[in-house]
Amino acid sequence: MRKLIILMAALGLVVAACGGDSDSCDTVADDAIQVIQDVIDELDSLTLEEIAAMDEEPEALADMERRADELQQKANELGCSDAEMEQLLNARVGDLTAEGMFGELLIGELEGGGFFE
Repeated sequence: MRKLIILMAALGLVVAACGGDSDSCDTVADDAIQVIQDVIDELDSLTLEEIAAMDEEPEALADMERRADELQQKANELGCSDAEMEQLLNARVGDLTAEGMFGELLIGELEGGGFFE
């Protein structure tokens, strides 16, 4: 259970996730939500026991970190403020879907507190 909480916290830190073709703050936010959705999809396919038994972080999280760094850099290059990204990301949380407990918990956290909370 501790690892699940750590994974959720790591995902909650995603301020802007990634995509190579982002050319506006809106598309950076779209890409960020897609990265979060990709992680939700991958982790929702695992059981709680599988997550707890992991010795290393899932590939989805490693990829998310790389992609988040890329998009954070892109957001900075575009001059996207934290306040603007927060508004754009919070507006897109409703686009996320989950089929498992992990995704439902993460989406609930984002809906309740939003990004940057």
